[in-house]
Parts: sequence; C-alpha cells; structure tokens
Amino acid sequence: MKILIVGGGIAGCACAALLQKEGFTDVTLIDKAPEFRNIGYLMGIWNTGRKVLKELGIDMQIEKNSCEYDSDIVFDRNGKLLKLVPGEEFNTLGTVSIRRNDLHQSLFNLLDKTSVRFNTACVSIKQNEEKAEVEFSNGTKEVFDLVIGADGVHSSVREMIFGKNFLRRYGWRVWMWWLPREHESSNSVTSYYGSGKICGILPFFDTSVAILFAKVPLKRSNEKDQQPAVLFKDFCSEVQNLITTMPSVKEMYHDDIAYVEMPLWHKGNVVLIGDSQHAVSPTTGMGASMAMEDAWVLVQELKRGETIAKALSSFATRREKRIRRFRRIVNQMDRWTMAHGLLGYVRNKIITVVPARYFIQVLRHFVEAEI
Repeated sequence: MKILIVGGGIAGCACAALLQKEGFTDVTLIDKAPEFRNIGYLMGIWNTGRKVLKELGIDMQIEKNSCEYDSDIVFDRNGKLLKLVPGEEFNTLGTVSIRRNDLHQSLFNLLDKTSVRFNTACVSIKQNEEKAEVEFSNGTKEVFDLVIGADGVHSSVREMIFGKNFLRRYGWRVWMWWLPREHESSNSVTSYYGSGKICGILPFFDTSVAILFAKVPLKRSNEKDQQPAVLFKDFCSEVQNLITTMPSVKEMYHDDIAYVEMPLWHKGNVVLIGDSQHAVSPTTGMGASMAMEDAWVLVQELKRGETIAKALSSFATRREKRIRRFRRIVNQMDRWTMAHGLLGYVRNKIITVVPARYFIQVLRHFVEAEI
C-alpha cells in the first residue's frame, strides 16, 4: 500500500511512526516547511496520548522531558483566591506537560524508514475509484493508494476534497510567550479569571509560559483597543506585570482562535486526522493526544488487511463517537472558562464551593475510556 501523509506535525509524525512500526513500507510524509524548527510552546499529553507513545517505545523518553504540577490555583481578576486544586487530584488524569518541540522531535526521530520531503506542498488531488493522483508544488505527480490529511486547522487537503466552509471563528484572541527566566515561578498552574478573559501561567522546570485569552469582535474597527494592555487593564497587578514582559509581535504566538466543524472523515481514498478534522479551542490541552489517538486507530484499522474503503469506514465510526464526546467536553469547558458578565460572576461563586473532584471526574471518565 502506497501512502502519502500531508503535514509533518504531531498527527502526521505519529501516524508515520505507527505505520512504520506495523510494517507499512511505502510511506511518504511531506511538509511545506524547509525544515523542522524549534517552534511552539507547551502542550499537555493525556493518558491516551501517553499510551500511544508507549506503543512507539518513547514514553520513558518523553517522561524525562515532561513535568507534572504541584497544584492548580485559580484567582479572580482582582487576585482573590477562588480554588486550589492539589496536584495529587489533578495528576490522577495522567497529564504531563512537555515542550512541543521535544515531543515532535521524538516522533520525527523514529522515521528512519519513512520518506520525508521538506519544502513540499500538495497542490491538487484527483481521485478515481481506487487511487489518488497528487500533484506537488515542484510540478511532479504521483499516484497513491491512500492520502492522509494531517495538515492542521488550515488544512489544504480538507479544502481540496471537501470544500472551504468548515472553518469557524470563536471570536477569541490568544497571546502566548515564554516568560523571562528571571521571572519568579512556582510549579503550580496559575489562572486569573475575568469577564470573557483569562490569564494563565504554565510552569516548566525553571521557566514558564504566559497565555492570555480574550473575547474580541470578529470585525474590529480599532485594533489598539484589542491589545492586552487595554483588554486586561482591569486585572490585578500580577497580570499587569506579566503583560510588561510581552516580547514583540514577531517573537510570540498570537492569533484569532478557529475551530473546525467537519461532519466527514474521509472521501474516496483521502482521510483527515488531527486538527484538520476536529480542531477545537486549546482550553483543555487535549489536541495532541486526540491527534495521536486518530493516528493509532487509523493504523489499527488499516492493518486488518481489509479494503481501504472498509478501513476508513471503520476508522470514522470509531472516531466520530469519541470526538463527539470530546467536543461536548471542550464546549462545556469553554463556556465555563470564557463566561462573561453575570455568568462570569456566577462561575466564580461556584468555583469556590464545588469540590475540584466534580470537574476532574468528567475528564477522568473520558481519558480512561477505550479509544
């Protein structure tokens, strides 16, 4: 079976590594970047994602480069303590944090039998009943038995095969940057909840990542009014101090958050995995684990030896049920964390009285379920 994977991120590299492990010998992975660079910030790896890494034999390697947190501390925008969740409760979810680059590099290092082509994009895909002819950005064409779109939220494969009407905007903006090493940090996740706004600090050994979420108009007339210094001016001094450490726009990640509302997983001999099919907001930090789950289930179905059509149908059936549940959890968390006005006030009151285990058990049931 001749397989093409479009996109060399977490989903694409995990899929290629799993295919290689299961004996698929004719696999090509392409990425439009000239090389893989040290990009990205921190990401959470949940229990199910760690199971895939164990399957690939790199779980211990990942654990050496990851960290757990002592606690999860939530304040309101004025710096008043709302909740402290001890690490022993939160860590029952099996979640660790790791630099995106460390996870990506560990997966990429496994691809010694996979043909990897940098600086290569997919320009067009033409399908017949059995094959897919792919034209690349260098003008060459090749025929594949299966094309796997793992090219993220702005997937070109999705647009070519399914159309352009599946990307949606939340109306939120995010800013993320590494804090200076001299910035005092603990080993606790810290959050400040405001009205439709959140400031978070994610520690990682001797440094930390700061992240801001804020609701902003989809159509903005005055961009100056939508900058962190203005949006978060009603937050406490701790948050104000964080904002003063923000680097230039070119040196940090900032974007209007989008999600994918995609009813289909495959068409003909093309299938989508990861963010290209089910991108959601990053509030849960489950995106990488869900992408690795996709890759694992797809490879499991392909190795059964049935037709590609049957394998893709079985894959879609298995993943749709789980991803539907995943989206429900994310939507609930988004409504909770990004609540504004009266709902934000009620949220802060509830946080102080409801035990943390009530919130954690929902996630625990999800991560412990069969994939």
